[in-house]
Amino acid sequence: MWFNKLLPMAASQSRRLLTVEELEACIADAAAAPTPTSESDCERRLAPLLRVLGAPNDLGRSFHRGQSLGGACDYAGVHAAIQRLCSSPVKSQAADLVREASIRIFEDGGPAYVHWAGQFDCEQAHNRSPSPTKLTTTTTTSTNNSNSNATTFEESTTNCLHAPPDSIPAPASSASFDDEMDGTGRGEARMEVTSSADVPFNWAAVLSAALLPLMADMLPRDSNGICVIPHRHRMLRVNAADESMYVTSAGRLAYRTNKVCDNCQKRIMDPQYYHCSEGCDIDFCEDCHGKLKEVFDAFFAGGDEDKEGRHALLWVIQITEFLSAHILRLKPEDRVRLAHEFAFEWPTAMFAKLVRVVTDVINAKVVHVQDVKAIESDQKFWYSVGLLQFLYSANSLPCQTKLVDGATDTRDPKVAYTNFILDGINKCEPISEWQRWQKHPSAKVPDMLAIDRFELTDDFCSFLTHNNLVPVSFRRVCLLCDIWGHIQLQVEPVTVPLQIEVRRDPPRLLEDLVRHFGRLSDTQLRRPLRVTFRDEEGAGSGVLREFFQVALRSFLDAPGGPSLFYFNEQQRLYWFNDFADNAPAFKACGILLGQALLNSILVPNIFPGVFYERLLHDLKSPYARSLGLVDLGRVTRETAQSLQRILDYPSDDIGSVFGELHFPGLPADFRLTQQNKQIYVDAYVRWFFYERIEAQFAPLCEGFRAIVGDSVLLQRMVDGVQLEKIVCGDSVPVDTSAIRRGAAYEGWEEDEAEYLQMFWDTIESFTDSEKTQFVVFVTASCRVPLRGWQDLQMIVQKNGTGDERLPTAHTCFCQLLLPKYTSRSSLATSLRTAVANSEGFGLK
Repeated sequence: MWFNKLLPMAASQSRRLLTVEELEACIADAAAAPTPTSESDCERRLAPLLRVLGAPNDLGRSFHRGQSLGGACDYAGVHAAIQRLCSSPVKSQAADLVREASIRIFEDGGPAYVHWAGQFDCEQAHNRSPSPTKLTTTTTTSTNNSNSNATTFEESTTNCLHAPPDSIPAPASSASFDDEMDGTGRGEARMEVTSSADVPFNWAAVLSAALLPLMADMLPRDSNGICVIPHRHRMLRVNAADESMYVTSAGRLAYRTNKVCDNCQKRIMDPQYYHCSEGCDIDFCEDCHGKLKEVFDAFFAGGDEDKEGRHALLWVIQITEFLSAHILRLKPEDRVRLAHEFAFEWPTAMFAKLVRVVTDVINAKVVHVQDVKAIESDQKFWYSVGLLQFLYSANSLPCQTKLVDGATDTRDPKVAYTNFILDGINKCEPISEWQRWQKHPSAKVPDMLAIDRFELTDDFCSFLTHNNLVPVSFRRVCLLCDIWGHIQLQVEPVTVPLQIEVRRDPPRLLEDLVRHFGRLSDTQLRRPLRVTFRDEEGAGSGVLREFFQVALRSFLDAPGGPSLFYFNEQQRLYWFNDFADNAPAFKACGILLGQALLNSILVPNIFPGVFYERLLHDLKSPYARSLGLVDLGRVTRETAQSLQRILDYPSDDIGSVFGELHFPGLPADFRLTQQNKQIYVDAYVRWFFYERIEAQFAPLCEGFRAIVGDSVLLQRMVDGVQLEKIVCGDSVPVDTSAIRRGAAYEGWEEDEAEYLQMFWDTIESFTDSEKTQFVVFVTASCRVPLRGWQDLQMIVQKNGTGDERLPTAHTCFCQLLLPKYTSRSSLATSLRTAVANSEGFGLK
């Protein structure tokens, strides 16, 4: 290969560094080549760039501005130059050459050799733990002695269309398993690093900046925007057994296949589904299999584009894994310096793009990793997770910046922490992950900037260990597994649901709940709820959803005496009425919230976020944070603003200016001064959130704790923001296209597809406010389901023909009753009228 010829040449002549200006000139020369151009001509024109990319020692010292050596790397300039190369007429040949140069750095004989001793073996991992493995990297200043027998990257990608990253053929020297065993019976991942002192620490950051244009958005995405890769084996179509057929409560035919789709994580009830031809524990429902096939057919377009797309896909995954191995095995001081380089020298947009690349690679592989019994066997995957944690730590560095006077700056992280969430984890099996987490519930991710040596361990190779990366939706299901696990350990195991009958009228409903809940022990309360309304025949999940809506309203508008909660018109949220003396009702309210969680019912977001922080305080969670003036402002803005004025007042006459400011618990002789004003504000905040509402909050917490209090996962892995999302769902802009993907239709004929298209076009034309109102109209809530808008599962049912009636909705079933109107304008007008008059949950 051409690159092997360049290595001795680079070693024999004085090292040639490139400035950004020289890089731009090199790329301009390549882009100006006559088209079509030969690969050899493109190689010749890009030789200065390729030479530097192959030598970490040069790479870390190149790409500064101007002629003076040793300046700071212009990361944005490098990225922009390569971006122009990727949009030039020679982009295809140039991309292949750059990929080849970058991968050679890490392969056998390269200057930063990464040795994955013992390749991940699919068949072995499905049946047993893998043989022990040993991971080795070597970084040197030498750029020669390339191994001529090493498999080329181009060769390694041949015939890998349906292969996952782990089945990419490895260099010949690293193809065998090591025979050493540790005491646990499986291999310990180890890496030996030999790093020369004169190799700049930042060369991986420079290489990442140069490769970023070739790495970003190079993997196929499913309809939800999550990156996917094909399963390693052919998927076979399987027919469900005839005797497994049954009729659902909604009157639909379904099949008990005892399978869950590995893409949508829903039970497979279709007459046909797809299963791995080699017996892997992976199944797809017919709908997901068809959609994924469309994704891969579009991505692998055929011919040269097919080959290039396959090559690029495998390279992105492989180069990410190589970078992960190198960065995580740096010496601690070099790892910290590299993190600062990403945090403070890289432009924010580039850093966000790099985070997206790493999350894309992990999301694409995650289902295939959990598909095997030995989840820890794929070292490369977990090193990629380690790289994401390293970037997460780097992202937090701006928050810890010290000012000249020693105070800590209040800067935000470089990018929002939500950028690090691995939505692909939602496709994994929660119960399997929960069972894995139970083996090491106290496990935490090590500080990636402080550890002396990174090693893969069993507890690191668990998704729930990486609490900061796991989607709230997945955590919620794992939390339910944890709650149910503790319920099954009760002295009196759960055998039957908690069946209650209530009256629909809010005052009577509140009385019924207090009576029912008040006579039951915690063990009896900790059962799934089944509710019927008196003198009504309805039952099931739809009635249960409606019950929670009506019941929660009854607590908010409790009749007879002071209301349990008061409504803040400015914040449009409820808070405790400290004059309410009704402990049984508050306890029943807490039980209701716990039961909503136990029964997977999202409740309206009617309380401020500090409410959930207080719940965590009561559960003694280490994630419960201290409450302050900002939290007070979310309950009563006027009071918080008054206290802030006290803190901001600079003069010594502060006591006379603000007068008497007593509250219960404050010493009678207290006088406000400049020295004690912060103490006063802190004491007021504590009194407001604790002593003032103790009589109301304590019984509510007692009720909530009766249902979920034994959950170790809730106590150790959930913060206040996450608990709020778990209980209420999230608040994000309505995505009508996602709602449409998850929608079902009843009563429509095939020739009415055009009318349904007109309906969706009308909804899409709504303003953001109207879209939110539409969701409230159909579901009585504006909150997004935990797994995204596609999980709303709206049913659009035909409800007659003609312009004389308006659309209606059964919110408990998420069912829209849509008439067939005579024109597009009548459809739009009727929808807007119905939506505008919807009540939703009924907040004031």
